[in-house]
Amino acid sequence: MTNLLSKNLLSPILLGLAVWIAGTFSATANPSSTQSTTITPERNANPAPLKVTNPLATIVGTEATTEQINQATESVEVKPGDWAYQTLQSLNAKYSCSDMPTGNRALSRGEFATSLNGCIQSMEQLVARKPRKAIKRRKAVPAPVAPEVVTPPPVAPEVAPPPPVQPPAPPEVSQQDLDQLKQLVQSFGTELQGVDARIKAIDGRIADLKDKSFSTTTKLVGEAIFAVSGLAGGPDNATRSTIFSDRVRLNFRSSFTGKDLLLVRLQSRNSNSFAGGTPTATNPRPSAALTNMARLGFEGNDDNATTLHRLQYQLPLTSTTKVFVEAVGSEFNDNYYTFNPEHQAAGTGSISRFGRFAPIYRLSNEGAGIGIDHKFSPNLGLAVSYAVPRVGIPGVGGTAPETVSSPADGNGLFNGSNVLFSQLTVKPSDDVSLGLVYARSYNSAGTGLSGANGSNIANNPFNSTGTAIVATTANHYTVVGSVNLSKDLILSAWGGLTQAERLNAPGKAEIWNYAATLATKDFGSKGSTLGFVVGMQPKLTSNSGATAARVDKDTSMHIEAFYKYKVSDNLFITPGLLILTNPEHNAANPTEYLGTIRSTFVF
Repeated sequence: MTNLLSKNLLSPILLGLAVWIAGTFSATANPSSTQSTTITPERNANPAPLKVTNPLATIVGTEATTEQINQATESVEVKPGDWAYQTLQSLNAKYSCSDMPTGNRALSRGEFATSLNGCIQSMEQLVARKPRKAIKRRKAVPAPVAPEVVTPPPVAPEVAPPPPVQPPAPPEVSQQDLDQLKQLVQSFGTELQGVDARIKAIDGRIADLKDKSFSTTTKLVGEAIFAVSGLAGGPDNATRSTIFSDRVRLNFRSSFTGKDLLLVRLQSRNSNSFAGGTPTATNPRPSAALTNMARLGFEGNDDNATTLHRLQYQLPLTSTTKVFVEAVGSEFNDNYYTFNPEHQAAGTGSISRFGRFAPIYRLSNEGAGIGIDHKFSPNLGLAVSYAVPRVGIPGVGGTAPETVSSPADGNGLFNGSNVLFSQLTVKPSDDVSLGLVYARSYNSAGTGLSGANGSNIANNPFNSTGTAIVATTANHYTVVGSVNLSKDLILSAWGGLTQAERLNAPGKAEIWNYAATLATKDFGSKGSTLGFVVGMQPKLTSNSGATAARVDKDTSMHIEAFYKYKVSDNLFITPGLLILTNPEHNAANPTEYLGTIRSTFVF
């Protein structure tokens, strides 16, 4: 940049000096001839003399004095009354060449050099792009022949089109202004070199980002969770094993119109559940809590094999209506507000499965579905979804694959298990949110009625097994709410009831759950959160028919505390503790303690 400036500034000066010397000798040889000693840079074959007045001539003159240049070089900052400040303002007024800050405030030398650099670049472009004037030649015109006199008929007068608007010609840079610019460069040479270095560094980073750019239409968002977890108590008060587990997700977010979204999620994990295990004669104390109540919020085990965990397309029909279409990984909690904002995220919220949100949001069970979310107003909204959940058959090898793609009898989009979900959201004020949630479910295997939360019989009230599968329908009702007690304090709560009915045989059951959560944002440091959960996980309170004795007679309390500490924008560390009294709603079971230290990386 400095070399280019030197060429643009020095060349006209040297040229002017040479012409002046030649003119001097010519005047000596021919005293009658007169010639100006002020020569403008040659820009075309036949240049016109410049007539540019200097608005600062009365202040600084054509050239700055040696004292002014020394003061500009040695000063720590540039003030509005300084020669350099006024000179750059004058150049900016004539050529619109810099981004001088508005107002008359003092500038640091670095700030001033940044503005000066913009002026240098603009004036360089004006000097370089000055067009040469074409020489017009006269064309020979033949002698006119006297035309016959003919009287034309009268015609309507034509309206002449307006002349085309010509863009204003760029201002011509005078030698006087080039001299002033050169003096500024001499005074701020060191700072200009620093500006040049910063620009080169930024250009290098931009080029590097372009080379490493994944896609112009797709954004990669990733999350990696590493956790050390342990369980104590439970059967015989035995201390269980401590495990180290992980979960990694890569989310590819693509948009084709700028408003729609195609979400593709790849996942690998090996976070085993503390819920499994059955006591046997040879292993009376399996390394598990023997209850879904002790499930972590991020658990799941695929032996770290990479799988397609979610495939979803979001399309806005209008500015207030959004449609969700999901082939894999449908979860109501991902699409709709759960009224538990600081607890709901698996990587940065509650450490337990139950503490994240109400069990009714689990009924889609990562299957396939379609949903619509409509806002009648900023304070009133309605969501409706239809989902085909993944179905687990007890005693036959765990969870079966998604049934929506199977043409077998009792499967597919409408013939297999399904859930119809709806949610009405009301915001009486900016600090209060209330919701009414209803779901109607049909489960061909009779399991998962509580979203794998709560006691085992609360998820399988009619004792459905591989040898005696009991299809079940259920109505699920939940009331949810969230209140901002202050800017940093959020209180949330929910209460839910499930009324299940056995098909093809008499039998009805009722399942209850409730919880209250409290979150304190920015606790201890900016971005950190202290959270608490107290509640009762799903409990089978009544049952009729052949399974009338299959009920939870006692009450287990879920007590949880966690602290999400923000290390940086990309790293969160969350220690947490879950206490379960009377696990499986059975007073004969000792209290269980589940602790974890979860590290979450986001990128």
